[in-house]
Amino acid sequence: MKKNLPRLTPVFLLVIFTILGSCAHKYYKASNFEEQTVDHKKVAVVPAEMIFTGTKPKNLTEEDITKIEESESVSFQQSLYNNILRYANTNKYETTVNFQDITTTQKILEQNSITARESWKMTDKELSEKLGVDAVVRMRIRKQRYMSDAASYGIDVARQVIFNTGLGNKIPIPSVNNKTNDIITSCNLVSDGQTLWNDHYTRSADWDSPANEVIEAITANFGKHFPYKRKRK
Repeated sequence: MKKNLPRLTPVFLLVIFTILGSCAHKYYKASNFEEQTVDHKKVAVVPAEMIFTGTKPKNLTEEDITKIEESESVSFQQSLYNNILRYANTNKYETTVNFQDITTTQKILEQNSITARESWKMTDKELSEKLGVDAVVRMRIRKQRYMSDAASYGIDVARQVIFNTGLGNKIPIPSVNNKTNDIITSCNLVSDGQTLWNDHYTRSADWDSPANEVIEAITANFGKHFPYKRKRK
């Protein structure tokens, strides 16, 4: 037996489509992308630029922080490379370029005495010429630190104690954010001094957010939307 469904008015439908549209992920792609990249054959993912801001850990020296930045730079580079390949080809789309093996990219930089940190300051043209590619993929990550993992964990424990003892019904639980970092990231595809594609993503982390999961979530977002795709025939 059929049930009479409520009639959706044009205004109601417009509201639905507006909400769905606002949830869509937005990124930049050059209007002449296909024209600019028609001769592109090979692309390289270069070390990600890392910037640490906010409250610095008391037990770390500037040298320690530098080492952490360079280590995370390579971790983001590797993860982004993996996720670009992971989402490169689907049942509907195929990728039109090849990606230089990341080990090759790192080896060429090393042979030219270019550290990860030094590569951050190089232009895309300089990097492309050194690496023998048509374009480079660059990430920039700014980690805004608020507190230590221990402090973040302490806030979680305090909330749980108040809740379990029933005090939460008698006294208001303060709204204290326990995130350790905000990670603000951008990813750019650059060739001949022009940004052909750009995406950005922000994620928060707390004491219970493993670094590898955070890196994976950020780079998977970029991998899903990376360009150079065409519909399969």
